[in-house]
Amino acid sequence: MAPGQQQPERRRRRLHAAGLSSPLLPAPAVLLVLVGFVLPLGVLVVYSLWPTQDGEVVHQWTLDNWRRLFTQGEYLSSLLKTVAFISLASAITVVLTFPFAYFVATKVRPSRRLVWLLLAIIPFWTSYLIRVFAWLNLFGDAGLINDALLRIGLVGEPLGIFANGRPAIIMTFVYLLFPLAFLSAYIAIERMNPLLLEAASDLGARRWRALTHITLPIARSGILGGFILSFIAMMGDYVTPQLIGGTEGTFFSNLVINQFGSSVQWGFGTTLALVLLATVFLLLIAVRTAFGAVSAAGEYTRGFTHQRAPWLFAYALGYLGFLYVPMFLLVLFAVNDSERSGLPFEGFTLRWFGSVFDNPLLVESLWISLRVAAVAVGVSVVLGTLAAVQLSRTTGRLRAANLAVISMPLFLPPVVLGLAIIIGLNALDIQRGLWTITLAHIILTLPVVTLLVLVRLEGLDRNQELAALDLGARPWKAFLRISVPQALPGILAGALIAFALSMDEFILTFLVTGSDSTLPLYIYGSLRFRLSPELNAVSALILGASFLLVLAAALISIKTDRRSTKELQA
Repeated sequence: MAPGQQQPERRRRRLHAAGLSSPLLPAPAVLLVLVGFVLPLGVLVVYSLWPTQDGEVVHQWTLDNWRRLFTQGEYLSSLLKTVAFISLASAITVVLTFPFAYFVATKVRPSRRLVWLLLAIIPFWTSYLIRVFAWLNLFGDAGLINDALLRIGLVGEPLGIFANGRPAIIMTFVYLLFPLAFLSAYIAIERMNPLLLEAASDLGARRWRALTHITLPIARSGILGGFILSFIAMMGDYVTPQLIGGTEGTFFSNLVINQFGSSVQWGFGTTLALVLLATVFLLLIAVRTAFGAVSAAGEYTRGFTHQRAPWLFAYALGYLGFLYVPMFLLVLFAVNDSERSGLPFEGFTLRWFGSVFDNPLLVESLWISLRVAAVAVGVSVVLGTLAAVQLSRTTGRLRAANLAVISMPLFLPPVVLGLAIIIGLNALDIQRGLWTITLAHIILTLPVVTLLVLVRLEGLDRNQELAALDLGARPWKAFLRISVPQALPGILAGALIAFALSMDEFILTFLVTGSDSTLPLYIYGSLRFRLSPELNAVSALILGASFLLVLAAALISIKTDRRSTKELQA
């Protein structure tokens, strides 16, 4: 290129970089999270300093709510018991998950790992309430497990461990949060070079010594991450203990929710919510203090050990059975020609599926859920992609601050997010409705889309984009024609996962809804009265739809990656 032509080309590239690196691109996403979430958190603090009289919040500064918290010991006692129980449940989840993650990361060939990964994480993207419902069929004195044990004569009376109580809550929590703990541990273990284990074995180290001195230190970040994610999710879950635990299912989060229900003690409720939030932050500080900062585990090796591990393989198959048997039984009950939900199997039928579509309330709830999900996904994809474009091209404190704000809703219990939104609406005297559900879902799905697109964009080669500029393409046209098609797998995966999250979301929706009922709200209302065959049919349909969405996202990503690889090789 002639020297006289270099200046326009350099100017075009600078304009291109300046436009796509502009701090205005992530501004809408950051502003939405600040206004819809961070600002209401500040209102929570204010409300905790105002009393509630006759169901009305009085704008009078006082410490009565905090004084009540510390003088009435049952609340702090409930908090301590809840923290102890959930810490135990989180630890059990991590311990039971680790062997499975170790097997997939070190014993499975890299070419086959995707299948195992999909089998492990697909249940996480199916409906939360449906997964709880699947276990609701199994527990109780008349539940499927105790009924089967009594029928085959192994026990003479129902076993308490399979009744509705604390053990059942732990088993359900482990089931619900296994995919999170698995992914966290797997990502860390996959970075381990298997040659380290072989070297330790050649030097005479026993397996337990190699485990404690090599594997666990490398996997520490994943183990701690799985524990923290499980703890946060359990701490804000007020539905699973209530449905599964029976009379033993009252946790601290249930006390928080009660203050906004029949008790009508909003001021004291915000105080309890802030204590819940502070507990989560104290956990993070305690883990950081006890274990220190977690250093990087190294690059992905994609290696595996050739030595067979039949016991680990059997454990992995057993864990997959633990994940999928409740879902299989739920589908089986949906086609069972019986008036009651459960066994024995009295014949094949599809009539319960017909009953689903003859129910106008259910159809209306489904339509509302689809509308909310469509709007939430559309807004999240547009704002999240714009933010990811800028974040992928910049560094520094502003990038870190923007990313922290956008990601914040992911790392807090949904119950706190929901309470922050309704408190903010109450402070502004705004009525809740369908738009508040949509806003809450946008705040929840926006970080997911942003992070998925960001990961994709950060891995792109921008030389093709610059080559298009050299050929005379306008900056935004080069971006839309070159970078967006390459980032499309991340955008589509983010959209599909956001859609599944929105369709499934209950804890947040239950708090921010007005008179509108989404599909999860309808299912929850039905669960509180009776386990019906129609509910099994609804659950089977939702399971099928969720499986198809996640598989579609995975297949699109795989197909596009292969196409990009072939193009680069060519």
